[in-house]
Amino acid sequence: GSLLWSHFGPNKRPVISPRLPRPVTMAPKKGTKRTAAVANVEEISEAKKIKETLKAYGVSKTSYDAVVEALQHPLIDVSDSARDMLIASVLKGICVPVNQRHEFQNSYVEMLAQTLQGVLSQLKMKVETGTEEVSRIEAAKTELQAQVLASDEALQKALETESKGKEDLAEATRAALAAKSKLSEQEKLRSEGDAAHDVANKEKADIEAALTEEFRLLRDGTADGDEAKAQYKKLEQVAKSSGMENSLLTALPTSMLKPPSERGSFDAMVVAQLQEGLTKRCTALAEQIQQGEPAAAERQAAVEGAMKELEAAKVHEEKTAEMYRETQTALKACQDAKKEADQKVEEAEPTLQSAKKVLQEASVELENYQNYNWTCFEDLKDHRLTEPEAAASEASEAKDVATAEPLTEAAVATAGA
Repeated sequence: GSLLWSHFGPNKRPVISPRLPRPVTMAPKKGTKRTAAVANVEEISEAKKIKETLKAYGVSKTSYDAVVEALQHPLIDVSDSARDMLIASVLKGICVPVNQRHEFQNSYVEMLAQTLQGVLSQLKMKVETGTEEVSRIEAAKTELQAQVLASDEALQKALETESKGKEDLAEATRAALAAKSKLSEQEKLRSEGDAAHDVANKEKADIEAALTEEFRLLRDGTADGDEAKAQYKKLEQVAKSSGMENSLLTALPTSMLKPPSERGSFDAMVVAQLQEGLTKRCTALAEQIQQGEPAAAERQAAVEGAMKELEAAKVHEEKTAEMYRETQTALKACQDAKKEADQKVEEAEPTLQSAKKVLQEASVELENYQNYNWTCFEDLKDHRLTEPEAAASEASEAKDVATAEPLTEAAVATAGA
């Protein structure tokens, strides 16, 4: 079809193709200078014929170039030969005014429209895809920023909780130390209070034992000799500890060591006074011990209470310490979450900028294509000549047919000079 367009004008008269100059038959020459000259002449002839044809059709070189450029777009997925055919057919296809086109030229224009519309659709799709990608990344970034705020709030709460836990632990430790100090004080009071009580108990027990053993044996004369002396020493120690009078203690050895049958009235009196004195002392001690029991019980109860308080304080301290350790763990987790959220937001920014750049480039490419290439195509698709312009165009084509001559060797030589 393109070959037909190249050799027949809108009035079906043969014309010289502006893109296919007649070949020049030349004898082979050595060197490249004359070959370059031929090419130069061909290019000049091609450009001139294109210019004249566009002028005849009332088409600007800018519009022509815009359509050719549109066909060179990489989104048109055709072979190189097919692309060259489409480009070569622009001049005798869409550049022909709509009121001078033949049916096959209209078919070409329709095919061209579909091809360029496909490019336009793909460019719009690129912009839509880029817009969606930017929106997606911005939405993700907004969500990440919300996560940063949430993690920051959680971190602040964790800091407050950790601080309070630290204060609670310090208070629990102080309470445990106070309970320990209280127990020590109560144990000291018990020890001091029980000392006299214990002495009284021991003294009473010693007197009772002496009356039952040593005093009885010596009084009844059951022990004699060395045994009697040994028994007396124990009894004498008890009598001294019990506060017996010195006069009694002085007379005591003689009277107590005599056999009962040899004792006189004085000796009998000494033995009786010792027994009476020890018995009274034992009774007094019993009363003292009895009177001291409630106070001793109170002191013991105070110690036991202090021990319970200390135990409770230790349990509370341990629980508080465990809770504090948990707050520290939670705080560390919040700090890590905050750091991760900040890092994700930071990493999202370059991705967003890259997507915006891609979108900007796609938008610029679409705008340029739509405002330049597509607009020029639509202008050419619908452009028409008035009757006088059409008549002038036909005359110009007829002149081209009449004056078209093949390139001569002389012309080639002139162009290459």
